[in-house]
Amino acid sequence: MINEIRCTKVHDLPETQRCHFVINTPDCVTNMNFINYLGWHFCKVDVRSGFNSFWSAIGMLLMAIYVFWMMQLTVNKYFCPILKVIADSLRMNESTAGVTVLAIANGSPDLFTAIASKLQSTRNSFLQCMSQAMFLHIFVAGMVILTKPFNMEPNYYIRDFGFLFLNVVYMDYIHKRPKGISWSSALPGAFIFIGYVLVAIIDQHLLMARIRKLEKRQLDVAELLQLEELKPQTQLPLKRQEIDRSSPRQGGRHKRIFRQFWNTVAEFDKERFRLGTVLVKVYLIVKQPIDMILRILIPVVDMEKPLYGWSKLLFNLQVVLVPTYIAYIIVRGYTIAGIAAYFIILMIMVPVTILIFFLTRTDTPPRFFRFTTGMGFSATVFLIFCLTSEVNAMFFTLATIMKVSQEFSLSTAICWALSSNDLVANLSLAHQGWPRMALTATFSAPVFGSFVFLALPLVVQAFIKAPSNIYPAEGGFGETVCIFLEVGMGFSMLSALTTNFKLRRACGFLLVSYYLFFLGVLILLEKGVIHAYGV
Repeated sequence: MINEIRCTKVHDLPETQRCHFVINTPDCVTNMNFINYLGWHFCKVDVRSGFNSFWSAIGMLLMAIYVFWMMQLTVNKYFCPILKVIADSLRMNESTAGVTVLAIANGSPDLFTAIASKLQSTRNSFLQCMSQAMFLHIFVAGMVILTKPFNMEPNYYIRDFGFLFLNVVYMDYIHKRPKGISWSSALPGAFIFIGYVLVAIIDQHLLMARIRKLEKRQLDVAELLQLEELKPQTQLPLKRQEIDRSSPRQGGRHKRIFRQFWNTVAEFDKERFRLGTVLVKVYLIVKQPIDMILRILIPVVDMEKPLYGWSKLLFNLQVVLVPTYIAYIIVRGYTIAGIAAYFIILMIMVPVTILIFFLTRTDTPPRFFRFTTGMGFSATVFLIFCLTSEVNAMFFTLATIMKVSQEFSLSTAICWALSSNDLVANLSLAHQGWPRMALTATFSAPVFGSFVFLALPLVVQAFIKAPSNIYPAEGGFGETVCIFLEVGMGFSMLSALTTNFKLRRACGFLLVSYYLFFLGVLILLEKGVIHAYGV
């Protein structure tokens, strides 16, 4: 890998040179997104004063908490309902949805980041992937089980465990090869996630075929019980609202359009505010601006709400806003014939919005409204991408300010920031009664993350270097995290086997406790009390 100057070197420079360093060093700049927090701290704050530096760090931490809160609300109120609609539209069960829709949706920010970096792996790619797998499969899975204990189908659990374990072990193996990694050894790693998705889809089709075969036969008592056990595995626990389009409509197309818009955007829990304590009231007031912004930016098609949550004026506004700000995120700085690309998108969407406005009603959602889930999904994913990038940038800045090694921050704070949307989404799904989908995602999301951040970049670099080999390193922290992950997966499988795949809170407690022990080991490594594996 190419040696590059690390951003932590800023502390070795005189105060007068630090501002120029953080603005021009690639390792510093690439970890910033919309706001350059390092530039703010070292250029705008007088860091010679410990008091100023302290309050700058505290302010950044509070901002990170607020942004994380906004991301949590985005996932809980918008992302999960959209995932339900997508999974329902594609007729998926919880297991298949967890492998495909949820894994790819949660991994979309990682995919955008990898594409933006032109699929180039870094010296810490292995550490980053193993740390995220450790956090998701051990800590998040443990929290899902603690939130909602449930019975898991053994065949699905063993399938998911097998693909994750194969992915971890194979990546560990090729990184330890003394002769380096050739294109032929890098290529199989990229097919693990693809094979995982194909097997999940085939599993669902085989399950449906088995049910159809049983339904055509004269069944005895045992087969009837088997059929009753199989049927729930093909369905999603979704309470769909029916839209009555046959009843006569009163009033015009735009009846109460502004009241409908305001009631949707400014929805407020008045009863909770009236009965709540002072802290609850402050919480609701502070949260309200976030809720209003999210309601405007994200179109929601919630199949469990009356009229699917339809608001005519709000939807027309979103038809203009959503493609425009997505285009701004993707192609900001690009112009066509001297006009900003996102402004061209805006001009294209205005006539579309006018057409929709005159063809729809306030009292009945149009038939195409449920198919706007794609727009809502894109809006949510890009918003989560932006929020995750900002949280990542703030944690990177805090780690740099506090002189923490990049390896430690990547395996802890930055890993948590990058995986925070997975944590919130999975816990929210478990709380809403979808624990199987959430647990499946703790297997599939690390495999997808490894596919995007590690396998594909290794394939690209191996083909570029062919016939020569490439020599990426695991590093001390990387090898340590990988070993702890492999042992943790052993605990995970043992807890499932010893409870006959009835995942009780004791299983969740074991996994969470193991992750906390792992964090203690990382702290001792950072302090130099113990040595990492491979050092």
